[in-house]
Amino acid sequence: MDFSAHTVTNYALFYRCFIEFTHDAEIESITTRQIRQFLVYLREEKQHSKRTVSNGWVALSSLWTWAQKELEIPHVIRGKIAMPKFPRKLIKPFSRDEIKRLVEAARYTRAWKTRQGKRTRSKLPTADRDVAIVLTLLDSGARVGELVRFKIRDYVEGRLFIAHGKGDKQRFVVLGNRTRKALWRYLATREDAKPNEALFATKTNEHLVINNLRKMLYRLGEQAKVDNVHPHRFRHTMAITFLRNGGNIFVLQELLGHSSLTMVRHYAQIAEIDIDNAVKHSPVDNWRI
Repeated sequence: MDFSAHTVTNYALFYRCFIEFTHDAEIESITTRQIRQFLVYLREEKQHSKRTVSNGWVALSSLWTWAQKELEIPHVIRGKIAMPKFPRKLIKPFSRDEIKRLVEAARYTRAWKTRQGKRTRSKLPTADRDVAIVLTLLDSGARVGELVRFKIRDYVEGRLFIAHGKGDKQRFVVLGNRTRKALWRYLATREDAKPNEALFATKTNEHLVINNLRKMLYRLGEQAKVDNVHPHRFRHTMAITFLRNGGNIFVLQELLGHSSLTMVRHYAQIAEIDIDNAVKHSPVDNWRI
């Protein structure tokens, strides 16, 4: 199984908690009843959210899937304990106006008055980079961890190559003409940059750190008066807008790097696209065979 570093860390936390709960019992001796008790323990004693409890179920089910294959131990979860359900958070994409305000906040300082009382603003030293980041997040739908790992060599003719996506899968994402121009403007300020250097770099030419990127976006949101500005919301916005603009649901699945259509169908529901309407494109009906 190929898991991201984030997933590995989360699974490890659940496993440590489970080991403590079962007093380090041998895996062969653990029963379905104990799994149920552990899930109740996470919810009632640890006060974890329904989503976290559901994630715990996934971690344990993955462990027993491995144990069944490698150790020939019966699966005590599959078909016996249903995955705990949790309410999905409402996904609200950015509006066109919000994105325009975020881009402006990435370009300029807050307005200030000169001695003559005239209101003005200055271009930020990081303007070209930050505008390119905002537009790339929106246009590509790349995850934040993917974006900070991009190297200059990964960008070729309007496409970005993701070498290590979720599950260590490779894929390409595409950029529109305006985003390409913004990226070109930024790269033009780095004439001596090498192909193996970070695409979006710090002052010391290093890769951006995810937390610092999150903070930068939060600051833009504050200045632009846009709530809930975080990297994954750009990904949601890309997906929903892509579908609203007539994009293909299967192409979107490839661009986002999803292994199944589950989340993509959720985007389709938000985009108010009825997948059943695909019947309108039936070759048999249209050709009147």
